[in-house]
Amino acid sequence: MERKITAESLFVDRPPSAALVRRGMRDLEGELVGQFRESQSESRVLSKASGAVARSVAGGNSSALAASMRAIRVSDQRLGRRKLAPVEGPRETERIFSGSIAATRVPPYSYPWTWSSQNGGASVSVTANQNTGRMGFGLWNAGRAASGSAAAAIGIYFRPVFANGILRLWSNPAFNYQWWTYCVLASAHSDGWIGLYVGRYTLAGGFDGAPVNQRVRLWNDDSWWSGAGSHSGSTSGFPLFAQLGVDSAHWYALWVWCGGRATGDGWGGLFSGSGAGSNLSVLVPSMTWELF
Repeated sequence: MERKITAESLFVDRPPSAALVRRGMRDLEGELVGQFRESQSESRVLSKASGAVARSVAGGNSSALAASMRAIRVSDQRLGRRKLAPVEGPRETERIFSGSIAATRVPPYSYPWTWSSQNGGASVSVTANQNTGRMGFGLWNAGRAASGSAAAAIGIYFRPVFANGILRLWSNPAFNYQWWTYCVLASAHSDGWIGLYVGRYTLAGGFDGAPVNQRVRLWNDDSWWSGAGSHSGSTSGFPLFAQLGVDSAHWYALWVWCGGRATGDGWGGLFSGSGAGSNLSVLVPSMTWELF
């Protein structure tokens, strides 16, 4: 019987465990927590300034302002309860290239990873499934003064067969997205991104840095007065590419990842309030690496 040659069979060693790879991602998680806390501080400053403006203008036009707030709040609540449909994309075939050593990996991948943080009771969901190649997140301040942030990744194992080399990594994930900011004299924020991340490890399993930490902005909105409204879209293939130097004294975790944040002041005020959401559903049909 003919033996099938797979991309993973190019390596003489077995891929390290998912638990070991997740330990290496703790540095990244610490970085994300720091960024989330910094964004919270910025949001508090903006909310305080917006509230001062609201108090100064509410007296002369209170009925119209209250009616406007009710209409915008309804849109925020409706969008916050809606879930994105799973994204569809092309079916890829795993293959090995001749010439320079290269391979295309398809699901199932080696590793999943997720991270999230929130305060104020924000609605946060995040998933990553290495067997299907699907990942994504849903964030909404849920009508409260709240903020949520999330990131998800799907990765594969790689170790060079040469002492030194240049590695090229690319993928064309498909995704659906929906985001919104609604506000009346209050601040709201929504953002989302996608990219490639490469973790480098010593042969003993210690994390040794991230030579690739790529985040391509898909949307990024800060609003204070009325908001940007609701926006949605999709793509069947979004090109991601990175290049880095590698060596056989290390092994590497190669990831496609995504993330975002949503922050709003809620709708508890009489004449001011805001809501925001960030939703992204991603399908990674393949990941290709080429070693020179």
